[in-house]
Order: sequence, then structure tokens, then C-alpha cells
Amino acid sequence: MDMIFKLPVLLVLLFILFSLFQGMYYLAKDDGSNQSTRVVRALTIRVVLSLLLFLILMGGYFFGLLQPHGIL
Repeated sequence: MDMIFKLPVLLVLLFILFSLFQGMYYLAKDDGSNQSTRVVRALTIRVVLSLLLFLILMGGYFFGLLQPHGIL
């Protein structure tokens, strides 16, 4: 895999982790009395980024940048 393909995959993975921890932080710090939707927004961003990562990996396979390999 070229570095030009690895870098976007790693960046999206880092953003997914950041959004996951951001949602966890908002879940712990926000009280239930206000109409705060920060947890939902953070987790929605994580789902969208996960779909983007899936599309990047599928595109890499489609264009021949990724080659599947077996156990051996």
C-alpha cells in the first residue's frame, strides 16, 4: 500500500477515535436536564466517518490499491 493511501485511512481512523472519546466525555459530563444533543452529534459523526472509511477501503480494493490475502 502506498503512503498516499495509508495516510487518509489513518486520519479517518484517528478522527473516529476522537469522536468516540468525545461522545464518551459528553455522556459523562452532560446532565440529563438540558436539551443537549452533543452526545448524539458526536456519535453521528463517528458513524459517518466509519462509513467514509468503509468507502475508502472499498475504493482501494476496486482500484487495485488493496489486495486481499489469505491466511497462508
